[in-house]
Amino acid sequence: MNPATWKVFIVEDEFDSVQMVSKIVTHAGAQVFVARNGRECLEQVTQVDPTVIIMDLAMPEMDGWETLVELRANPNTAHIPVVAMTAYHSESVAEDAQRVGFDAYFPKPLSPVNFVNSLGGIIA
Repeated sequence: MNPATWKVFIVEDEFDSVQMVSKIVTHAGAQVFVARNGRECLEQVTQVDPTVIIMDLAMPEMDGWETLVELRANPNTAHIPVVAMTAYHSESVAEDAQRVGFDAYFPKPLSPVNFVNSLGGIIA
């Protein structure tokens, strides 16, 4: 699937991380939308109708784990691929992310080319 057709919803509270991911996916041609936490994501997701959600695991108010549960429980959002990213990388976190239903897991910092290629495989 051509990245120019993607609507990427970044759910992240750290400004620098939002900028990093935004630059990577907009450089590939994708359209970007941003929420600062899980609550904002849930409020905006049906309006955005994203191709993929890229979500930090550690956020204030509602973290990525809790947000994923809500997204998967809603028939209108359950089909959307959700990708976890975190600066707190470990094998156990990666395994937990896969076990609870994230479609992929990426430790920060991201490798731009690998990240976009991996998103393409998840979205396809």
